[in-house]
Amino acid sequence: MARDIDVYQLLKTFASRTKNNVLDYTAFAQAIQRQAKAYDQAEPLYRDLSLHPDAVLVPRLFQLAREGRLSLQAVQNRVDLIYLPEAFTETLLAEYRRIEENPDIPFPDEDSMRLSVPPEWIQAVSVEADLPALVSFEGDRPVPIYRLVFPEGLKPVVILSVLVGDKLLEYAILKLRNYLRKGSNRDFIQQRLAGAFSGKDRMLKDALTSILIKPFDSMQAMKQGAGDFSYSFWAYLTTAVRKDLSGKSELMPDDVAAYQASYVVDVFNNHYKNLAQRGQERESAFKSLSVMLRKPPYLYSIDQIVDFRDAQGRPLLGKYSREELEAWIQERTTKAAEGALPELLILGSAGGSSSQVIAKETLIPYLVKALRDARASIKAAVTRDWREILADFGSSISMEDDAAFRTELEKRVEAHSPVLSSILLTALPMLVYQEGRNGREPSEELDRCFGGTRIAGADVLLDLNRKRLLADVKMMLPIWYSIPIVSWLLKLFLKGAKRRAGKRAVEAAASAPGPERPGQAPANSRAMEFSQMARAAEKAMLPAGRTLDEQLRALAARWNTLLDPVAKANLTEDINSLVRDYLRTTLRSMRPSAFTPDRIEMMAANLADRPNLLKIRNHQSLEEYIRLYMVKMLKR
Repeated sequence: MARDIDVYQLLKTFASRTKNNVLDYTAFAQAIQRQAKAYDQAEPLYRDLSLHPDAVLVPRLFQLAREGRLSLQAVQNRVDLIYLPEAFTETLLAEYRRIEENPDIPFPDEDSMRLSVPPEWIQAVSVEADLPALVSFEGDRPVPIYRLVFPEGLKPVVILSVLVGDKLLEYAILKLRNYLRKGSNRDFIQQRLAGAFSGKDRMLKDALTSILIKPFDSMQAMKQGAGDFSYSFWAYLTTAVRKDLSGKSELMPDDVAAYQASYVVDVFNNHYKNLAQRGQERESAFKSLSVMLRKPPYLYSIDQIVDFRDAQGRPLLGKYSREELEAWIQERTTKAAEGALPELLILGSAGGSSSQVIAKETLIPYLVKALRDARASIKAAVTRDWREILADFGSSISMEDDAAFRTELEKRVEAHSPVLSSILLTALPMLVYQEGRNGREPSEELDRCFGGTRIAGADVLLDLNRKRLLADVKMMLPIWYSIPIVSWLLKLFLKGAKRRAGKRAVEAAASAPGPERPGQAPANSRAMEFSQMARAAEKAMLPAGRTLDEQLRALAARWNTLLDPVAKANLTEDINSLVRDYLRTTLRSMRPSAFTPDRIEMMAANLADRPNLLKIRNHQSLEEYIRLYMVKMLKR
């Protein structure tokens, strides 16, 4: 079976045994050759290493060099030396450890360290242009060593790439502390900064003292972005240090180190200031997001939340990232005080494309509005369907049984609004209402819907009473449907007409089709008299050029001034229902010939003067509307 060897691991082992990270290739190859001879020579790999180690090792070494895991030095086309990264990184690390123990030691550079780092292992980094991006870089660094390039001709600094972070800032602050400790530099800098911090002498003195005796606390204050003073202090300090040092004719090594440190501190100071500013913007954006979630329509999909914009029309996404938004929603939909629901509720599968978010305190207002909208649509649909059934002298179980009526309403709610239906199937409305009921005045209507041990039925939620709705539908039928004998005769006639029509249809299927002759129902004299009187009144009361329906709509627009379209439709329907009830009782004792315009005007005035209708503005238009609606009901 063919075998292979891990040349890089063999190099690491050889370096550990020789205690050197710069390896002589010849010595390494001879050591591998000796080891290979101790193995079974029947194996081709061991035989090749024993006889021709270069043929096996050199290609693998070049491959490792291309990967940047080692560096090779060749002499006359032969590999001479093998450099491991530790040959340079360990030397640099030892130097920075010396700086930690003795801040007087300057930052290292390649000349002072006598380092000749292979170009693939070192990267030039402009302190002003490139370092800010590297400060916040996360992940593996592309090279083990950075060469920090400073402006104003200052010597570059070499540093391990893994130290470009808090450790570099720490070294820089220690260099500035060393500068302040020298001679009268501290008093000089304090005097230079006093003008910029007028009235803040105490704060300025404490900040300088903190660098001298608690440098790491000063660094933490900068990282936290604690107020404008911290940022301004470091910015003015580094500027003052550079201005002082630039005026010297000859800089000592510790002066150069302080000069370099001032640029490094500037980068970190701006970085943490930007972080703090972005944090404030992010916090403000999340506050705006929280407010917007509590505005109509209350229920939002994740995609809608992603597209939220601030008051100036700018996207909120950007002030926070998509990941931060998802974490914010995750926290507020899962965490809550004991015995309470989370701040936000997710409806649908969490994280799914159909999932939607709603604030807990807006769930009940959302349901109230959604049920009000559904009521208008469902009531109109049920009224239309029942009217067709009753007009044909039929019936349905939902007209006669409350349980069947509720079942029909539930199906209509699901068809009208699947989201509303799915919410009502959960216990969320009841739990939210019970949780919030302690802090608000009790509402009889809401208690009836959500205050029990379970959510009320669809008839209660939609405020639709089966008996009342059935009575309203019956009132919409021609008046002769309410006269027992006449309705019986009509029913009998229609059934006979249907049988005859069915017979004719069968005969027509076997022969050539002929013109259809619709049957005529016998006219009821009382109903016809009322209809004739209503038509005569319509001609006397209706303005020229207007149809009855057009005039009714125009009058309704005058007295019904509600803005909400659903509430507007509900009020008009309530008035219509009231008129129908009034006619049902009044016409039983009235002679058809008495249904004159004067009598209609008196009936409308009596009805419109009821206390609850006197609150409606433009009362004259309301009375005229009632008069014309009475005519419409009877002119059929």
